[in-house]
Amino acid sequence: MKNNNYSIFASQDSNGNKILTIVKGKLTDDLVTNSCKINDPEFELVANQLKSIIDHVGFINSNNGGEN
Repeated sequence: MKNNNYSIFASQDSNGNKILTIVKGKLTDDLVTNSCKINDPEFELVANQLKSIIDHVGFINSNNGGEN
C-alpha cells in the first residue's frame, strides 16, 4: 500500500482465528487498549465486505519466510 498514512496488519493463529487491522496514522498502545467491537448498523455493508475478505484469505507471517 503506497499511502504512507495507513498501515494494514493481519495475523492468523494455528486455530484459524484471524485479525485484520487498518491503522490511519501510527499504531500506539492507546489505540490497541481502547479498541472495541463495532456494532453500528451503518457500518454493516463495509463490515460484510471485510468479513468476506478475511474468510477467503490465509495470512502468512512474512517474518517467518512467508509472503503477505
